[in-house]
Amino acid sequence: MLSYQHSYHAGCHADALKHIVLGDLVAAMMLKEAPLFLFDAFASRGIYNLDSAEALKNREFDSGIGKLWPLRHGHLPEGVSRWFNIIEGENSDGSFTRLPGSTALLAAMLRDTDRLAACDLHPQEFDALREGFKNSRRIALHKRDAFEAVPALLPPVEKRGLIFLDPSYENKEEYKKVARTISDACTRFRAGVYVIWYPLLPAGRHLDLFNALKRSGIRKILRVELDGKESFPEMQMYGSGLLIVNPPWHAEQSMKRSLDWLHQNLIAGNGLATFNWLVPE
Repeated sequence: MLSYQHSYHAGCHADALKHIVLGDLVAAMMLKEAPLFLFDAFASRGIYNLDSAEALKNREFDSGIGKLWPLRHGHLPEGVSRWFNIIEGENSDGSFTRLPGSTALLAAMLRDTDRLAACDLHPQEFDALREGFKNSRRIALHKRDAFEAVPALLPPVEKRGLIFLDPSYENKEEYKKVARTISDACTRFRAGVYVIWYPLLPAGRHLDLFNALKRSGIRKILRVELDGKESFPEMQMYGSGLLIVNPPWHAEQSMKRSLDWLHQNLIAGNGLATFNWLVPE
């Protein structure tokens, strides 16, 4: 939806889960030397200013990075430490004011042989994305509809790739549309790792996504979810999760450690942390 701007929500509890687990997945795939294609299908602006009027309006970052930042020097899972280090790389003053989004996180992890594509259709968000990464030769930016771009850009020449989808879900039909897009993409690039973020909202429409993927015939879909229950009373979104098609097995332990740490430190062990197969192999 062209009305959606992630700046109002940047740094919230869902971003913490999303970006830490995404980093765990990419790090596991990079254990192999072969080149890797990364695709951020709903990139937004890439880097967020948490001093902006949009971010400060509801201060949703207090539910995520604001709560976790004081813990950055403690004993941390590798994925959490990586996330903190990438944020520190954007802030020389020790703050988290410049917050890397998914595109910036992926860009920070690129090796010389890897390639990143990022896509957004919102005019202001794309302009900010282009400005932020204008000097990055290994990053291709596309101002186009992500649902059209995903199958169009696959399969990659690298033959190894991770495709990340985190739409706004402002339109309830997007849950089923994501499932159709992944099903189409898998016919073109069966070996790809597909990462789908979804929110937990009172309407429970994430179940439409689950059911559509179960019917698709796609196998090996891992569910990584943090359900905060009553932990975020000021927010409609009470949790979020990731569905991962073809997760590299090297990543499973690191993702589980990251999820457990977030469960303990974001919601004090309350709510529910889920790590299981939505669809087994």
